Amino acid sequence: MATIRVGFVGLTAGDGNGLGPGSWGVSALLPTFVLSPHYEIVALCNSSVEAAEKSIKHHKLAPSTKAYGNPEDIANDPDVDLVVVSVHVSKHYELSIPALRAKKQVFCEWPLGVNAVQAEEMVKLAERENLKTAVGLQLRADPIIKKAKQLIESGVIGRVTSTIALGCFNYAPIDSWMAEADFYLDYDSGANEYHILFAHCDFASLQSLLDIQHPTVTTIDSSSGTIVNPSRKRTAPDHFFVQGKLETGAIANVAFRKVDKTVDGKGLKWLISGTKGEIELSMDGPMLQMDLEKKHLRLVIGREGEGCGTTGHQYC
Repeated sequence: MATIRVGFVGLTAGDGNGLGPGSWGVSALLPTFVLSPHYEIVALCNSSVEAAEKSIKHHKLAPSTKAYGNPEDIANDPDVDLVVVSVHVSKHYELSIPALRAKKQVFCEWPLGVNAVQAEEMVKLAERENLKTAVGLQLRADPIIKKAKQLIESGVIGRVTSTIALGCFNYAPIDSWMAEADFYLDYDSGANEYHILFAHCDFASLQSLLDIQHPTVTTIDSSSGTIVNPSRKRTAPDHFFVQGKLETGAIANVAFRKVDKTVDGKGLKWLISGTKGEIELSMDGPMLQMDLEKKHLRLVIGREGEGCGTTGHQYC
């Protein structure tokens, strides 16, 4: 297979620690493209050519790596096969569209757009040009998720009848947030707990309740510890209760809340129940998508109290 030449949009000159702006591309995406023999980063595009050059030097990329300051230039580079977009979601549309129009393969981080209108337009353009595209939902490739999918498809728990997921956003204090990521508190930004962490569910029909239980937070400058705004208003919901029916006919209940500490230390507990058994996935701590904590999978099959046929397995 020929090496795929990557043009990276939004790779900042930083170490990728924490949850601040620019950290995701460095911590989650860059290692894949640097370490894989199937990819080669040949160009970077940041807010300016100078910013791109700084990032190339910081990450010790090849001296031949091109530096761009606008999306049209990297999109029209004949040496770029795949354009990777990892920036604030408000810029996903304007940075991805030039690459799609230039008939380039595109990998765009999640959420695809600020709203469904933007996302649908990007999808239609890619389909019209018959382009290979991907959106950053890497959790679906996590070994524990793939194992659960394998167990379900094997029929070991029978027909899935219901699923219940209970999660918590406790990766930061409930009453404070970093000022440099102030947008995370706004619903219309498209980059908040609802759009990034929660909205990954496919229902055939549903009822929902989204609520704000912590309406104001203190924003703090992460570098200095200085309070920027002691009472920043939150417009993005911090509690989500959704229930409904999946296309398979199974019923589903998904609930996420926001507390500083959970009673069992779990950031997620997810039950998938079937006619022959049940699967439980859980994770120690928050941020399921970032793979920072230990994950667990337990399986039980058979009926309670039977002398045989009841089996328990645990995968960590």
